[in-house]
Amino acid sequence: MEVLKSLLPDKNLLLLESCNIDEERREVIVLVSSVQTAVKCPVCNEATHKIHSHYERKIADLSWANYGTLLQLRVRKFFCINTECKRRIFTERLTDIVAPWARRTMRLASRLTAIGLASGGAAGFRLSQKLGLNTSRNTLLNLVRRIPLPSPDSLKIIGVDDFCFRKCKTYGTIVVNLENNQPVTLLKDRSSETLSSWLKENPGIQIVSRDRAKAYEKGIKEGAPDAIQVADRFHLLQNFSSNAL
Repeated sequence: MEVLKSLLPDKNLLLLESCNIDEERREVIVLVSSVQTAVKCPVCNEATHKIHSHYERKIADLSWANYGTLLQLRVRKFFCINTECKRRIFTERLTDIVAPWARRTMRLASRLTAIGLASGGAAGFRLSQKLGLNTSRNTLLNLVRRIPLPSPDSLKIIGVDDFCFRKCKTYGTIVVNLENNQPVTLLKDRSSETLSSWLKENPGIQIVSRDRAKAYEKGIKEGAPDAIQVADRFHLLQNFSSNAL
């Protein structure tokens, strides 16, 4: 049992009650319960130990050998003792183990995200099946999309260009930090107003690389009038080759 306890996501917060193997489904079913004595309300951050009720969550975890793992997690609901808090009853949070409402542990989500980043959707799905991780290509892509973009700290040189949310239907704008070649943000459309608003919220930009779209030219003039506008190399070469033909 000590070995099994060491395989849990967090043996200090979870109590191992039982472990069974379903040979037909090739799955290890682990029954665990939370041992937190006091928890904090997610709204007012007030600590409480008054239990309202118990319930069970079924959460997928990393596979053990050639068996998938299902955690049957027994957690509790608590009363908030702060009379001024708008939340009267809340569910217990185990943020280092599983996110609220999630159906997989944080460490499983991290592993799948790494697979999705390295291999993409279809190839990542095939690899995850070989590793005994039950997922789909869409799940891998959704996990990758949820990765937060780095905060734009002291941007000086950026590039802007359009991209398709939906081909020939809906377009947006991508902003890239050209000093480290990292995406900064995705804007909802490719209008001058949207780009201008974003530039005003992020002052200090000195150089903006763009294509020859009039909307971007206008947006940069309004949002960052002191910035130098330059034509990006890709569109310069593209236009040059087109004119040569």
